[in-house]
Amino acid sequence: MNLLIDLLSQAIRLYSIVVFVNIILSWFVHNTQNMIVRRIYWTTGQFVDPALAPIRKLLSPVTKNFGGIDISPIILIFFLQVLRRILIGAL
Repeated sequence: MNLLIDLLSQAIRLYSIVVFVNIILSWFVHNTQNMIVRRIYWTTGQFVDPALAPIRKLLSPVTKNFGGIDISPIILIFFLQVLRRILIGAL
């Protein structure tokens, strides 16, 4: 059981890193012709966007009033860290 919890905890940690990389690349992808950066952004987006879509849908009315700033990745990372701490506490 501890092995399963440890694997899930590490998977959540890795997924959080992917979300963070996607956030950072989103700042640069529209101003670069570098196809490697664009490909990494697209690939991370394939993993991240399905989790962000419900959060973005829920926050849509709020973000429109604040200049369209997308805070959904921050909320996702927060949720993932809470989930990871719950799992670690279950050890």
